[in-house]
Amino acid sequence: MKRGCESAPFFVMRRRILSLALMWLTAAAAAFAETDSVLVASPDRQLEFRLFIITPQDSRLVRLAYQVSFHGKLLMDTSLLGIALRDQEPILGETVGLSTVKTDSVDETYTVLAGKRRTIRNRYNSLVAQYLQNGSLGRRVTIEARAYDDGVAFRYYIARTSTVEDLQIEEELTDFHFAQEGDAYASVLPGYEADKGEYSRTKLGGIKRTSLIALPFLVEQPGVGWVAITEAQLDNYPGMYVFHPEGTTMRTTLAPLVNDASMAMHGMTPAETPWRVLMVASDARKLLDTDLVQKLNPPSAIADTSWIKPVKEYVPIRYSADLEEHLQEEFARSVKAGAAGVRIDLMNRTDQQMIGLYRRAAKAAAEHHLMIQFENAPAADGIERTWPNVVPREDTRFTQLLERL
Repeated sequence: MKRGCESAPFFVMRRRILSLALMWLTAAAAAFAETDSVLVASPDRQLEFRLFIITPQDSRLVRLAYQVSFHGKLLMDTSLLGIALRDQEPILGETVGLSTVKTDSVDETYTVLAGKRRTIRNRYNSLVAQYLQNGSLGRRVTIEARAYDDGVAFRYYIARTSTVEDLQIEEELTDFHFAQEGDAYASVLPGYEADKGEYSRTKLGGIKRTSLIALPFLVEQPGVGWVAITEAQLDNYPGMYVFHPEGTTMRTTLAPLVNDASMAMHGMTPAETPWRVLMVASDARKLLDTDLVQKLNPPSAIADTSWIKPVKEYVPIRYSADLEEHLQEEFARSVKAGAAGVRIDLMNRTDQQMIGLYRRAAKAAAEHHLMIQFENAPAADGIERTWPNVVPREDTRFTQLLERL
């Protein structure tokens, strides 16, 4: 079995997915009463992300949810949001009330050193909605959403409160409830790992409940458009995967910790998740032109980029459990030996520890004026905007899929 599977054997993966599938099993089919609806639309007004609080017919607990529309047609129907914290109930995202709302618009351009385009326009409208969880001693959750002309993205922000300082996330419970049945293109994995195989086509409702799906995950919504689910700005948080609990719903599941498969993330608040991204287009091939994932990352953290240029040969640095503690020494040795670039194999792992190494290695390499290449890394998350010394990774299998459609 590959290294990426060792921390989460198949039976553990299967058990986690089945338990997640049962958590909100009837919610998508229930009738909803909605309150506190807030909306953000793309600059061209063709995409809309609506956030609201719903009361499922079969539950007394209100829940946070969203919908996405494209060209006036429902693309993503009522989809539940939430995060399960260890030893804390209810789920973060239940029994909430809207506290504050802030909107903004951004229209800027920035340049990159490599890629399809050197100048990129970053234009979007944003919404930041903060919710207070009733009866939880002040627990709060904030949803930040951005609407672009070619997609929408959202993420959770967890504030520090007296009850949530030591943050222990068991699972993220984000739903993607497609408005209708459609063809789905999925790469099924044997475990929580970065390596993925070829895409196969199936009906969305025909995906096995126990199948773990890699990102990006592509779905056609007939008469409406195409949606690719992925993530951006992956930092100090485990990689995201999706599975099929029921109907036309896909749900998130996170790579577990190496030393505790019952938990996905352990850190301190305040904390934010990576962006949950829906790349949207009327034609699948148009998704080849999007820079959305890169745009969702912060601007370059490197002031002087004059030293950044292609490297002919990258010196491999062998992964070990204590590599993160010795990054500076490893990179200093490489520079002394005359290297201009280094290569690190992330071992097909996407757990929080390895993602921590991923981001910190990019920063440490920049401090030594080293280009860095990652092998067997998570789905492309746009890291090269913040750290342009990182060699951009192309998802060849996903690109080939789009070119065939």
